[in-house]
Amino acid sequence: MEKDKKRKFAHAISIRIALPALLTIVLFVTATFVIILPSLKENLLEKKREMLRELNTIVWSMVASYEQMEQSGAMSREQAQQAAMDIIRDIRYGPENKDYFWVNDMRGLIVVHPYRPDLRGEEVPDVRFPMGKNLLEEFVKVVEAQGAGYVDYLFQRQDDPLLIVPKLSYVRGFEPWGWIIGTGLYVEDVNVEIGTIAKQLNAIATVILLFVSFLAFYIIRHTVLADRVRRIIWEERERLLTALEESNERFRSLVETTSDWIWEIDAEGTYTYCSPKVRDLLGFAPEELVGKHLVDLITIREVERTSRIFRRLIDSRKPFSGFETVCQARDGRVVVIEKNGVPVFSDSGELLGFRGVARDISERKNALEALKKSRDELHTSLEETVKSLARAAEKRDPYTAGHQMRVDQLACAIGRELGLSEEKLEGLHFAALLHDIGKIGLPSEYLAKPARLSVQERAIIKCHTEIGYEILKDIPFPWPVAEIVYQHHEHLDGSGYPRGLTEKDLLLEAKILTVADVVEAMSSHRPYRPSLGLETALDEIRTGRGTLYHAESVDACLRLIADKKVDLSTTAW
Repeated sequence: MEKDKKRKFAHAISIRIALPALLTIVLFVTATFVIILPSLKENLLEKKREMLRELNTIVWSMVASYEQMEQSGAMSREQAQQAAMDIIRDIRYGPENKDYFWVNDMRGLIVVHPYRPDLRGEEVPDVRFPMGKNLLEEFVKVVEAQGAGYVDYLFQRQDDPLLIVPKLSYVRGFEPWGWIIGTGLYVEDVNVEIGTIAKQLNAIATVILLFVSFLAFYIIRHTVLADRVRRIIWEERERLLTALEESNERFRSLVETTSDWIWEIDAEGTYTYCSPKVRDLLGFAPEELVGKHLVDLITIREVERTSRIFRRLIDSRKPFSGFETVCQARDGRVVVIEKNGVPVFSDSGELLGFRGVARDISERKNALEALKKSRDELHTSLEETVKSLARAAEKRDPYTAGHQMRVDQLACAIGRELGLSEEKLEGLHFAALLHDIGKIGLPSEYLAKPARLSVQERAIIKCHTEIGYEILKDIPFPWPVAEIVYQHHEHLDGSGYPRGLTEKDLLLEAKILTVADVVEAMSSHRPYRPSLGLETALDEIRTGRGTLYHAESVDACLRLIADKKVDLSTTAW
């Protein structure tokens, strides 16, 4: 009867071991063909769409540069447009170097098309949008509605006018000339690329599946064999227990030769046993320490602390680890000993003492101290480096000298008021010091211009957030400093720049930095205007609370100013 029970128990264990292997195979197949492949296709298509947008932006910027030449008088509009069309007509990209750009106007007429030069000034009469609408009209509608966007339609395959295939294009309006600039990709090309990747992934998945299946078979087979071994083990259990009792003496020999100091103390802290290893650690013979209290080995300065901690451990009646004692060896050396112990109780539950192990951690402690010192030095070096970068930015814009430091002071005060952790506060501190680092890349005459900037000049000044991001993004800060700098002119309602992010996309540190930057900038002098005053700055954030500016940050800022907990008049580093 007992053997049958053991056999059933062993069989149940085998099933528990084999079942996870089979589930692993099922999960792998499901993940590969239900999740990974569809996700891969979607991600690839999204990347292609992003590529179209970026390529279109490059050509749009080129056209804008010719329009600026027209505005400056360097070229007439006809010359500027012709030069831009000549470049667009010759641009090719893609694996076969046949993908292209075209331009139509807001009336739905072709301006330039590299593969259909015959359509210039005309509509596209023979190719229709899938819903039966003219595709150029769709381009115009998208641009009129949102300035830029994607359009699906049918068009000829590159330079083959007889092959009409589905195409996805990105169009963007160029308002000064009434142009719509477009480029696209053929859906078939994407499907072919996805198919190639899918075949490769299927091949890899098949190999892995075969390997996993082999492992599962191997596990199941050996689990069955293990059942027999378990029965033998259980039959030998009684003999092993007897042998264990006989090995007590041998166990004591092992304890006495181990590399750790094995010890026992009574409930008062007096040593009742010490292994020979104590001679290597402290220079005392084991018998010398039996009968001594553990504090007898402690250096004088550490006696009070060690006694207090030991009393707490005794009262807890629980196992402990990492109990450090600073001991003085026989030869006068100071040795840091780490002890781990467990309580020993009598049958009636009375605490008899503790037993455990101890080891010398002096080298580890020294290494940790050296590591801490090195970390502090690195932090100091980072602080000075960041301040140097901030000073470099202020050299380009002397009228805002001290601005970054004062923004740092106010932003960190707001962060503390909101309860940010020390780690986040440190990241906010460095981001605040560097938030205008992008001005290094701007023309100095714009920064110091004593009059209001033109629309074009303001557009260039607004680039400083992107420039700052590009400067900082590859520096391995342990905080998102580059992204905070990138976002510090964004608003909660999406009306900020450069990316028009909304509240859900903004980091809390960036929201705090925005409030601090607005208050400091408005209350300080600028080349083109005198200071607007602190009250005007505070009215601005009150008005924009919850719509432009983070409400909690605004409230914290107002409290700090009202309670005079920050001083924005500081200018020295």
